[in-house]
Amino acid sequence: MTKPDDPRQIATRNVALDAALEVLRHEGVLGVTHASISAQTGISRSTLYRHWPSLDQLRNDAFKRAATPPSISPRTHGPLRADLSWLLGILMAALNETPWGKIAPQVIAAAATDREARSVIDGFMTERIASVEAVFAAADARGELLPDAPTRELVEMAIAVPYFRKLIAGLPLDHEWLDDHVDMLCRLAEKPARRTTKKRQ
Repeated sequence: MTKPDDPRQIATRNVALDAALEVLRHEGVLGVTHASISAQTGISRSTLYRHWPSLDQLRNDAFKRAATPPSISPRTHGPLRADLSWLLGILMAALNETPWGKIAPQVIAAAATDREARSVIDGFMTERIASVEAVFAAADARGELLPDAPTRELVEMAIAVPYFRKLIAGLPLDHEWLDDHVDMLCRLAEKPARRTTKKRQ
């Protein structure tokens, strides 16, 4: 039988990881050390080392915490435009309004050389891709999509474009952009009879 985790140990880890997220946001990945987390929280370095014997383990657990949003099931009621607007609106808000928007570039950079960070990104993207795939699959089941719609490419585009725009190009993610992005995806996916352009106020 597996011994249940000690609630005190769980609480200690949560406090430490919350502090690590704040350090990541304000000082970057190099600022996350056992010493800095100890200074932020009052948790002794020896305790931190028991939880995270290596610095990479501590940083990667902080990355995982940042990359794990509340579980949200994709909306698939239709039509495609409404479902995409809802789901990508959540992504836009996460990049604009949560710590993930500032931490994501550091996780991506770390993933280029660190296997654990790569695993964090892979898990994160697998969940996001599955959510967008579910939206397109539901639209296809409703008969909304072209027979030869490049669904896989559209799923990747739906997710990749906001990250490129925000983190690489340094351009804003706002509701005007969201409308344009969803318009483009729908033009490439939907049967002509179903295509509509959302009117702006």
